[in-house]
Amino acid sequence: MLIELTKRKEPSRQMLYLTPVIAVVLTMITGGIIFTLLGYNGAGAVWEIFIKPVINPEKWQDLGVKAAPLILIGVGLSIGFRANVWNIGAEGQYVVGGLAGTGVALLTWEMEGWWILPLMCVGGFIGGAAYAAIPAFLRTKLKVNEILSSLMLTYVSVQLLYYLMRGPWKDPEGFNFPQTRLFNDSQILPTLTEDTIIHMGVPLAFLIALVAWFVMSKTVFGFQVRVVGAAPHAARYGGFDENRTIWLALLMGGGLAGLAGTFEAAGPFGQMVPQFPTGYGFTAIIVAFLGRLHPLGIIGGGLILAISYVGGEGAQTSIGLPNAATGIFQAMMLFFLLATDILINYRLKIGEASAEAAQ
Repeated sequence: MLIELTKRKEPSRQMLYLTPVIAVVLTMITGGIIFTLLGYNGAGAVWEIFIKPVINPEKWQDLGVKAAPLILIGVGLSIGFRANVWNIGAEGQYVVGGLAGTGVALLTWEMEGWWILPLMCVGGFIGGAAYAAIPAFLRTKLKVNEILSSLMLTYVSVQLLYYLMRGPWKDPEGFNFPQTRLFNDSQILPTLTEDTIIHMGVPLAFLIALVAWFVMSKTVFGFQVRVVGAAPHAARYGGFDENRTIWLALLMGGGLAGLAGTFEAAGPFGQMVPQFPTGYGFTAIIVAFLGRLHPLGIIGGGLILAISYVGGEGAQTSIGLPNAATGIFQAMMLFFLLATDILINYRLKIGEASAEAAQ
């Protein structure tokens, strides 16, 4: 049997949206086989991680809380990716944004007022954007690859977090645990209702994704980003400044990652702790590509990856899967997505090998 790839006359729009679905299905099948070979219940793993969180209404609130930071960071990354700016350090910007929001909370810890929480969010956005400004400066002024600089800065941010938790920001009444004070009521994101865990950051994340869709599809800025990424020479001919676009793309990506960090600190955590880095910044890269760098698609991608997080936590207790199982499924999802993307520009042709070819 002969398997051949033939070039399409034009990219397939149908495959553009179908390959993410194929990637998810292949991830489920392959993951089930792998964990079966490792001695686990492979079918049960797929059920617990991908199916149960969807059909169990008690898990839907968890899905919203997990999806919110992934959507925020994924939307920010997609702006840069469309401009051919590869910000891989969103995890560090997420951490620094959370620290910036926490810094505002600690400065206003003995105060009360409606203005404190918005100020924390502004601080988080500025903190993440400022951290992303470092690779932006290195890229535009010194031609340093932003992939390396942004990624390496992630580890710097984690060390900064550890230093603050064990030193200046340690709770003096926390029995020597490396953590900050608990935020007061004015510094905590309110929940939608008393009987839910869904905080205000969840609908705000969806709203920001909708705003990003409008900006990227209906404004000159969105057009500028797309042109600079797709045709840099045409962008220069049209008067678009490539360096300015790089700065804006990285600042927006870092700012939204920092805002996600503040939402997490003021939401599920309620304080800052050494366990704050959860890998959302790296997972959001998968979210961005799974959503085809489109803000509305990223909402769907964020929900899919949130399902893997919530399901992975349940699978650890129900069938004894290791903690790394979630990461394995997520990595396979990205691998299969990149692999099947070839079907956008190429058609798979299956036929019998000719006698001459066989000889």
